[in-house]
Order: sequence, then structure tokens, then C-alpha cells
Amino acid sequence: MPRKPNGASTIYQGNDGSWHGRVTVGVKDNGTPDRRHVRGKTEAVVTRKVRELERERDAGTVRKAGQRWTVKTWLTHWVENIAASAVRENTIAGYRVAVYRHLIPGLGAHRLEKLQPEHIEKFTRKMQENGSAAATAHQAHRTIRTALSEAVRRGHIGRNVARLAKAPKLEEEEVEPYSIEEVKR
Repeated sequence: MPRKPNGASTIYQGNDGSWHGRVTVGVKDNGTPDRRHVRGKTEAVVTRKVRELERERDAGTVRKAGQRWTVKTWLTHWVENIAASAVRENTIAGYRVAVYRHLIPGLGAHRLEKLQPEHIEKFTRKMQENGSAAATAHQAHRTIRTALSEAVRRGHIGRNVARLAKAPKLEEEEVEPYSIEEVKR
């Protein structure tokens, strides 16, 4: 059997009876190949996982090697190290309220790459059911959308699920102008 070329994906059955697959998705920061490992009970399951990794690699959406971010660790890092130096004082104050008071308690335990639009929609709906104003839920949605956009830009996740999630609907209040008598008072 001829040797496979460098960087080709491999699928094999291990001594433990389970199937393994290895896919080269790029190069790590230290210059070594970034080989990802998948495992499954059957060859078909592993083949599906390997093909999915290859699709992500080819589309450029595969997660970077290294730290596995949770929503909590990413939001904390983003608000303190990235956003704090790039936005005005009032903006960062609003981001911190959304992150520490709402987003981390509501979504912080999720792994960043496993977060789904449905999680965000359910979270904002629950915020409103618990008494938060629609504007507050909308602000939390905007904040996580901004934070996840930066995570996509830096290659930590492949897509921004907050862009796919529907933002809470804001009820616009009709402005009632003062009457002439009220202005005179």
C-alpha cells in the first residue's frame, strides 16, 4: 500500500477497538503541524467527523489550536483586554454591566464553539420574563454580538452565532409633546 502524502487525513482502528481519525488543519504558533484527533465507535462515525473537520479547514472556519474558551472566559478577556482600550468610557461601562450582570450568569458556562443562536434567543427571552426591559435584553444581545465578532476575527470560532439569533424587539414609545399650558408652567 503506497504511503499517503504529508498532511493527508488518516482513519484507523486503535488497539482499544475504537476508531480514530487525524486531520491536519494548519500550523500551530510554534510551527508544528496542527493535527486534530477525532474518535468514534464505528468507522462511519469517524469518517463523518473527519470530513466535517476537512470542510471546516477548507472553509477557513476551524477553531484555532490552544485555549478552549468558554463564554465566560472570552467575555471577561474581551471586555477587560480588548474593548477597554478601544472604546469610550461610557461604552465600556455599558459593556461591563451587560457582561458581568447578564451574559456571564446567563451564558457563561457554554463552550464558545458550542454556543448556538437558540441559546442566545432563549437567554434574552428569559431576561425579559424575569423583569428586564426589552432595551436591556437588546443591549446584552448587542454586546455579545460585538464580542463574538471579535472572536471570529481572531479565529477562536468559525461563525458569530449572535448574528444569527433574533434580537429582542424594542417597543418604541410614542413621545407625547407638552401642551402649551404645561410649557408655561
